[in-house]
Amino acid sequence: MTDAYKSKSVAVCDNGIFSELAETLSASFGKVYYTAPWVSAFPSSYQVEIGEGFSFERVNDIWGIVDDVDLFVFPDLFQGPLQEYLDGKGKRVFGSRSGDELENYRGEAKTHFEELDIPQGPYKIAKGITELRRYIQSRGKDKLWIKINLTRKDTETFALSGYEGVKNRLDRIEADLGPVAEAMQFIVEDDLPDTIDIAIDTHCIDGAYPNVSLLGTEEKGEAYVAAVKPWSELPSNLTDIYYELSPTFKKYGYRNFLSLECRTRKDEVWLGDPCCRAGSPPFELQLNMLRNLPEILWEGSGGKLVEPKYAGRYGFELIVHSEWADKNPLRLEFPDEFRDKIKLRYASKFDNGIWVMPQGAGPRVAAVVTHGDSLEDLFAEAEEISLQIKGIQVESFTHSIPALRKTLAKLREWGIILSEEQ
Repeated sequence: MTDAYKSKSVAVCDNGIFSELAETLSASFGKVYYTAPWVSAFPSSYQVEIGEGFSFERVNDIWGIVDDVDLFVFPDLFQGPLQEYLDGKGKRVFGSRSGDELENYRGEAKTHFEELDIPQGPYKIAKGITELRRYIQSRGKDKLWIKINLTRKDTETFALSGYEGVKNRLDRIEADLGPVAEAMQFIVEDDLPDTIDIAIDTHCIDGAYPNVSLLGTEEKGEAYVAAVKPWSELPSNLTDIYYELSPTFKKYGYRNFLSLECRTRKDEVWLGDPCCRAGSPPFELQLNMLRNLPEILWEGSGGKLVEPKYAGRYGFELIVHSEWADKNPLRLEFPDEFRDKIKLRYASKFDNGIWVMPQGAGPRVAAVVTHGDSLEDLFAEAEEISLQIKGIQVESFTHSIPALRKTLAKLREWGIILSEEQ
């Protein structure tokens, strides 16, 4: 399988998070290019250097190589029109195309989900910061989740329980947004107590899904665990949501990875956030677990659905943070033997080692990924590797492992069995 693509070239068109995809594909394709956006009135070397020094070739854009590339892969959001342009020129493109609208424009997406009778939790669309404040105040001490469309750097999703506790944050958002604050659309979702995150983490080709996928759950922003499951063994109320959206994805010409993030409680499921791209997690883990990733990308870009071949029954991903790295270059050190199980963000390689370049996008710098047939062994291995990663303010969320065990036990009570070891 590896030699089948040695005569082919691939360009990974990213936003900085998934340079590890280019590194992984370098073992299978004859030539691998990598590019991520950097153009602005005042470009930063922190962006220009992402991906430098590894086994692939970093390029500033695709236009100097467009005629030489056999396959374009877009693992992330925001570049639908470019994908459609390349597709129209007869190029192989693996990406969401404009299907990422279901993630980027939450208000419109929720209306579409209602039209399809897909279950969702209660929500409110607030136009502007003033209406948002009033609505939060009207809900007393209710726990709510605040989300926005498209511009995630303005604010990530956050939770609150009462206006006074969040007033300072709203003040900061209003000050930072300036005149945009009253034009911003805020999506306010009710909390769904006693529920658990769950998703089928898979790929989708023109609305079709493979017969085997990962069924995963997450401690948000800390760790992720998944089991390889035949589609027939997945919760039917979860697969129903995927089936309902199949015609939509077919209409978009969607050919990418997909995670419809949901909440579940016993035999109930609600759609939360569609992740219409390679998710993070689980994509760092999928890079190692999918033994036929090149074939999935190559054939999928041509409209052919390829069944995944997984290495192991289970997978685990442990997130690594550094508050320092959000605004400062961070040098990471770890034994070379662990390199393939440490997936980096915003990384560059210089003569003196591996560096994470600051992007002002949060503290996440890497993930430790393990896979195999014993979940407890994967937990132990990931914890051991994470302790070997050295750098300023580096920490991993090893405390999330006991929490995941409890989550797996609760899912088992509800008849959703991810691990046979519980």
